[in-house]
Amino acid sequence: MVALKAIFLTIASVVAVNADWHISFTYADGGQIESHGFFNSGCINFSKTNSEITTVYFDNNINTDTLELYVGADCRDLAYTAGPGSSNVPDKKYISYKVY
Repeated sequence: MVALKAIFLTIASVVAVNADWHISFTYADGGQIESHGFFNSGCINFSKTNSEITTVYFDNNINTDTLELYVGADCRDLAYTAGPGSSNVPDKKYISYKVY
């Protein structure tokens, strides 16, 4: 019984560690937006588009390892691709993004 509890605790801790991907977008005007999820995001249009994004921090999980930034709505016109970690992105007004 103790071994079974240890197995469940181990599985729960692995799931908790890999549960969400997180992204932090930093804007030239000092603003910041954060997002998170577990599976592929699909296309997400930014709610803030009045300033350029300058840096991105992407913390992936076991389901995701790629972040794409687009200069067009609905993930049109791919402009930047990043992996996990912190990235200085080309200063542009990105309109949408995708995590997969």
